[in-house]
Amino acid sequence: MSVHTHPAVIEWLAQTSVAHTFNEADPWIFAAVMSIHLLGIALAFGTSLILDLRLVGIGLRASSAASIAQNVQPYLLAGLSVALLSGFWLFVADVLKFWANPVFKTKLVLLIVMTVAQIWLLRSAKHDAAPARPVAALIALTWLATIIAGRLIGLL
Repeated sequence: MSVHTHPAVIEWLAQTSVAHTFNEADPWIFAAVMSIHLLGIALAFGTSLILDLRLVGIGLRASSAASIAQNVQPYLLAGLSVALLSGFWLFVADVLKFWANPVFKTKLVLLIVMTVAQIWLLRSAKHDAAPARPVAALIALTWLATIIAGRLIGLL
């Protein structure tokens, strides 16, 4: 029989009043937070995809990458912020279960890589630094992999 051990911070997080409050809350609260999470993902991914596709050379060719980056930045960052904050809240709701799930850890790594790369690409595009096409394509694919991993968490 295997025994799951968790880092001290995970154990602590599982014992916080926030975790207990969320676990004892009405199921509709979880559904509401999940809906907010999905809306944040949709906003962030949608605006990211507009920029990524432009940098790859598909769509919106009449506009410069810098102009598109400038226009999508507030929406992309707002969507990413909402998704990250609501995602953290959902994680705290059942931290021990999520931490024990290898798909969650995969999603976490993908999320970190994608977020750092996305912010770098946004800044590069805004300053006309001519980001590489493969980076934009890789970010779009990493978004998709992160979303798929997120969906698989509930299934495994």
